[in-house]
Amino acid sequence: MSDPRGVDRDKHIQESGSAGGTSTDTPSATSHSESSLREAMQQELIDLGRWLTEHPKAHKKNLKPIRGSVVLDPGVYYNTGTGMVERIYSPQHIALGARWFRIKSDPATPVEEIRRRAIEGK
Repeated sequence: MSDPRGVDRDKHIQESGSAGGTSTDTPSATSHSESSLREAMQQELIDLGRWLTEHPKAHKKNLKPIRGSVVLDPGVYYNTGTGMVERIYSPQHIALGARWFRIKSDPATPVEEIRRRAIEGK
């Protein structure tokens, strides 16, 4: 049976099923082949959070705990519940009983300074 609409109707559709370009032209192939600067920074914060989880005495000694606060001010924080280091850019409500530690009050602090402050306490 042949297609009643005809093959000539849609010029952008090809019978072979290929997209007509090479596989490197797709955005998904590009995003997987090159890591962006933002992804690299996020990975470094994830690694720092993992290190702090494995060394619980370090964050208690080096970081300032947030106690009795319902709203976090902008800054860089370590959340012991999730084990993640997070940048908060606007005031944010937190759950009661959550344990947060402030690393820096500036959310745009470079990752190297965040790491130094969390590991060495200086």
